[in-house]
Amino acid sequence: MPDILIVLVFLAAMFLGGTTYLLGHRRGRAHPVPGAAHGLLVLTGVGLLLHRILTGPENLWFNSALFLFILALIGGGFAWLVRDRGEAPILPLVLLHAVTGVVAFLLLLAGL
Repeated sequence: MPDILIVLVFLAAMFLGGTTYLLGHRRGRAHPVPGAAHGLLVLTGVGLLLHRILTGPENLWFNSALFLFILALIGGGFAWLVRDRGEAPILPLVLLHAVTGVVAFLLLLAGL
């Protein structure tokens, strides 16, 4: 499986997540469908990256990226739970989720 596919999946997830945040911020309330699609793309990317780590040659950059993507996934899950309760997500949590995802993506790029 080409590593570029993994990068493209995460790039699409980042684009969708950023767009969802900006549109939700502009409207005052985000729709859950783009957020769910963002989460599914990230889960797909994590699965592809895990498969690459388990079957491919050892790459410590990918291992570190996977760890941070999982941390960002947990933060996104908490933001989803807050949103599901009808409240606005806590901005520091959303920023931590985004920064962790971006750092993980940069580690993924460094491992190519």
